[in-house]
Amino acid sequence: MNWTGYPSRRLAVNGLLTALAICVNQLEGMFPHPLPGVKLGLANALGLAAFGLFDFKDAVMVSTLRVITVGLTFSGLGLSFGCSLAGVGCSMVVLLLLGRLWPERLSLWALGQAMAMGFNLGQLAVVAWAVSSPSLFLSYLPIMAGSSLVTGFATGTMAGWLMRKAGASKSPGRGPI
Repeated sequence: MNWTGYPSRRLAVNGLLTALAICVNQLEGMFPHPLPGVKLGLANALGLAAFGLFDFKDAVMVSTLRVITVGLTFSGLGLSFGCSLAGVGCSMVVLLLLGRLWPERLSLWALGQAMAMGFNLGQLAVVAWAVSSPSLFLSYLPIMAGSSLVTGFATGTMAGWLMRKAGASKSPGRGPI
């Protein structure tokens, strides 16, 4: 479906994506994490879906509003909020740089994995700064890089599914949609 000619639909879909991202974020928090800082990050798929359905600005809006809303209503504005905000910021830089390669040269899976790595780098940087330990960044980097492959694949898969359900008109080069 072509969403560009319907600003009210675009606003409504972005609102739904943001609300879903907040819900998914909270649901993920109820499950145990295998390692500190490692979770699927499926809420990030909603931002990636906003990018696929609309454009970069929509992805930034959905992702940033999710982090701010969760910070203000659930987790507070402490270290967790700082990690999430830095993670979203870094993943959006990755999306800005690599998003133009999708769908012709980059799959949603690969884009999700790159964004997950950006998110993890942002989180690690904030934690390393907060505890004044650059060695923490370097020692935990391989773990977070490995987890980015799995979590990014899940994120790309979920974003592709959401886009198909919403009737996305972009055709991929390869990957889940």
